[in-house]
Amino acid sequence: MINILFAKTFIIVGFMLIITTFFSRINKAYETKSEFVITIGGSFLFLFAIIAYKNMYPLNLIFVGIFSGFIGWSIGPTVSSLGEYFKMRKYKKEAGLFSKTVVTKKTTPMERLFGAKDEKKTMYYEKSNPTELFDIESKKYLIIIEKIKASNNFKKDNYHQEWQNVVFQAMTATTIAVISTASLVFFISFDFGIMQGFLLISLLILIIMGFLNNIIFKSRLYSIIRAYLGVILFTGYLLYDFNQLEKKMNMGDNSWGTAIDIAVNLYLDIINLFLDILYIMAESS
Repeated sequence: MINILFAKTFIIVGFMLIITTFFSRINKAYETKSEFVITIGGSFLFLFAIIAYKNMYPLNLIFVGIFSGFIGWSIGPTVSSLGEYFKMRKYKKEAGLFSKTVVTKKTTPMERLFGAKDEKKTMYYEKSNPTELFDIESKKYLIIIEKIKASNNFKKDNYHQEWQNVVFQAMTATTIAVISTASLVFFISFDFGIMQGFLLISLLILIIMGFLNNIIFKSRLYSIIRAYLGVILFTGYLLYDFNQLEKKMNMGDNSWGTAIDIAVNLYLDIINLFLDILYIMAESS
């Protein structure tokens, strides 16, 4: 017989993922900056509302549905931009445009005195002339990109099927991770609760890494490393959250509040894991 808490939790997770998928397919790009701010703000607002009213049925389920819609609205542009990036990488290679990381060493006495670190920057070069380097803001780079976008092949290329295959592969990998971690937790006797402190610290480090890369480093390699670490982290969180579900089931807790609490955590694990896997696949395809 299926445990009531288990059933409630996965019904909620499934409900959230369906709503998220629906809204992510509607919104492919933000029309204005205000839309972006409202989407992010709304996500946090309804997340806090879920936490505050998780025991007030059915208001808690309504908040869960609205929260899932906001997340889906924010994921749509993310997946679409990764798809465009995936397409552009393909044509950059065909045009003979490649990139590499160039390190600028700090060698002056003042730089050494204050411990200035070497600067890393992504530079581009043409296959026909690998010694001539230029950055993303250079006139030469912009001219090459404009030529790519103006080409008939680029305009007519229906890359969507190829990108949908990548998205499907990321979804499959995420599903395998969810089933594997759930099976591991429910079929072996181990308390994954001991991972809580480590996971929290790792999450904070990952957030700081992402922030620094977006503001300062802007490194492709840094983003790839962060994505791989994200896959490890959110797989760990799946183990931890499934373990919390198992503990609550053993305690006989069948409340909607507990089901929603665990379901939202599992949902966020799944979404973040999927996005990190998708980014890695977009970079490696």
